[in-house]
Amino acid sequence: MLLELRRRFGLAAPLATGAADEAVADRRTLKWTIEPTRAGYLARFEELWRYRRILWFFSTRAVKDRYEKTTLGIFWLFARPLGPLLVGAFIFGGMLNVPSEGVPYFLFFLAGMSCWRIFDRSLLWVTRSLDSNRGLIKKVYFPRLIAPISAVSPAVIEFLIMVGLLLATVGYYYATEGRLYLRRGPELLVAAVAALLTVVFSIAVGLWTSVMQVRHKDVRYGLRYFLQFWLYLTPVIYPASHIPPQYRWVMYLNPMAPLVEVYKWSMLGIGTFPGPALATAVALIALTFAAGLVFFDRSEAGSVDRL
Repeated sequence: MLLELRRRFGLAAPLATGAADEAVADRRTLKWTIEPTRAGYLARFEELWRYRRILWFFSTRAVKDRYEKTTLGIFWLFARPLGPLLVGAFIFGGMLNVPSEGVPYFLFFLAGMSCWRIFDRSLLWVTRSLDSNRGLIKKVYFPRLIAPISAVSPAVIEFLIMVGLLLATVGYYYATEGRLYLRRGPELLVAAVAALLTVVFSIAVGLWTSVMQVRHKDVRYGLRYFLQFWLYLTPVIYPASHIPPQYRWVMYLNPMAPLVEVYKWSMLGIGTFPGPALATAVALIALTFAAGLVFFDRSEAGSVDRL
């Protein structure tokens, strides 16, 4: 993998004999300037921008790791999100008759799960990002922040697959019932904003858990256990309107609750737009992200030594 990284970014390109002699001569006259790393977060983001091509390399590698060396190959990118969807829709919609605010339950569940799953999957993979890339981190220098950011790429691919399934399901109901459940208009852009905020929130939390995972290997198992309860505290399976009004503010302390509600509102036109709750969620996400950057910046060096 190290050789592939060097080849892709021109760090070890083979030279012809004549060109190699010229390169050796050039190296003798080449002046190297060694400067200390500038302090401050602005300098860190400038460094991250200089290494942006490596971000693409890590992102594509994270996606390929999901299906490489498997018998079914790329099929797993589609099977992993579809299996839980079908089972969950059958149990909660078909057997338990959970209300769905006037739309078919499969559409209701699919919209909620597509927003939730991009958070769930992203957070789990961001948590493992430093640990899973230990081979490169210990041999090649690059901004360590690239590892957790690039780890969300498989979740983004799954999200796009689920959006495609949502559009296909909308088309099916339109052909069979003559009703278009998809909202039309600029409100659809709000769904993209909600999805982007969800990814940012997963990275914000992952900046903490990725460092903790290096120090304590059981963090990812505890996080997977905790996410199961977090799902039930988020209106994915059930509509938020069925929460008693006096307790609804407690639910909206969870930043994922207004994000899921906004996503369903903008895609299917169901529920209400939780403006104050969304503003609170954005503030909490910004605070978590800022604090996570400080924690990651101060802890990454010591964490790399533990790899």
